[in-house]
Amino acid sequence: MATIEQRKAAKRAQIRAAARRLFLDRGLGATSTDAVAAEAGVSKRTLYAHYPSKELLLQSVIEEILAGPGQRGLAMAAPLPEDAPAFRDALAGFLRAVLATLMQPDYIGLVRVVVAEIPRMPGLGEMLRETVPKRILSGLGRLLEHGQTRGLVSFSSLDAAARMAIGGLLTHVLMEGLLVGDGPPRPPPPERVDEIVELLLQAGRPSLAQQR
Repeated sequence: MATIEQRKAAKRAQIRAAARRLFLDRGLGATSTDAVAAEAGVSKRTLYAHYPSKELLLQSVIEEILAGPGQRGLAMAAPLPEDAPAFRDALAGFLRAVLATLMQPDYIGLVRVVVAEIPRMPGLGEMLRETVPKRILSGLGRLLEHGQTRGLVSFSSLDAAARMAIGGLLTHVLMEGLLVGDGPPRPPPPERVDEIVELLLQAGRPSLAQQR
């Protein structure tokens, strides 16, 4: 027999699934809480008990999309890389996970929904930044900091280095994801990530004096 917490979790999942379908089909502004409750087969009281606002519901839907295998790949490698080959592999694995996360069709669809509503609801922009971009930059920054501590790379600004690497991926997300209107996102070939990693490592190659 399901526990109270299990039943609550199942109800939240039921509501999220309904909201996800409606947000992607209609957009945020055109999706009322009445519509979500009806689609989920729950009362508005039950809906508000789990999600007091439509914005919190949207955030939960986005978090669920990002909770798959790609997002788990955004965690720091364990054990942490101690040599150059392992560090290169860790960087490539992290960036591939970023690309897989950001190229999910439903994530692309919800980003479009959020961007369309930001002028009317500015808080949505900050919510989206906290949910993905800041998390990605922070994770890559920690990995680069670890590499710098071990003398594997040397950057005058770890933040700038992280943004340079992520920026190389975001051009694909923008041009082959957000701006594609006639089908699913078109991820770049796998070797593109390797090229970005090599450019990053070349930019952060320690000087001979630092290696001594």
